Amino acid sequence: MKNKLNGRDFITIGIFNAIGIVIYMAASFAMATTIIGGFIASGVSFMIAANIYILMAVKVKKKGVFTISGTLLGLIALSGGHLPHAVFAVIGGIICDLIIGNYESKGRMIIGYGTFALADFLGTVIPVILFGTASFVERASKWKMSEAGINEALSYFKVSWAVGFGFITFILACIGAFVATRILKKHFEKAGVI
Repeated sequence: MKNKLNGRDFITIGIFNAIGIVIYMAASFAMATTIIGGFIASGVSFMIAANIYILMAVKVKKKGVFTISGTLLGLIALSGGHLPHAVFAVIGGIICDLIIGNYESKGRMIIGYGTFALADFLGTVIPVILFGTASFVERASKWKMSEAGINEALSYFKVSWAVGFGFITFILACIGAFVATRILKKHFEKAGVI
């Protein structure tokens, strides 16, 4: 069937995700050098990587693109021992695919991508808010974060801050996706790449 993913689609998704994940990780590590930067790292990372993810999605144009992308991000998170982050990444990919639907609306693609980034962010924050700070303190200690830095970071693990940072994450990712759709239309469609 035309709408089912085939071998070529899986290769395309794999290649684009490899590039996207490298960009995501580099941006995340760069942002995480400050406390506030760590909380907006998902949004900035997805904003920067938007060209890769949106180009991948438009090239394949089939359901499952972001579910696979979320699963791959989830496997990266899982390899670092972050099960909740992994689960949220997969859920975000599934929701993104549902929002995008049949790829006829650029607006839905932008909103779906923003939701994908938001789920990634929530996977790092909600577990700490719901289940306590022990897991964060353990990870922060491994990262050689100072006690003052840990205490400052913990002060932001509140629902009000999570809502604010979540909103910022969503908006940054949507901006990235909007710019990506404009770039695709201007350059890649004219060149016949998509």
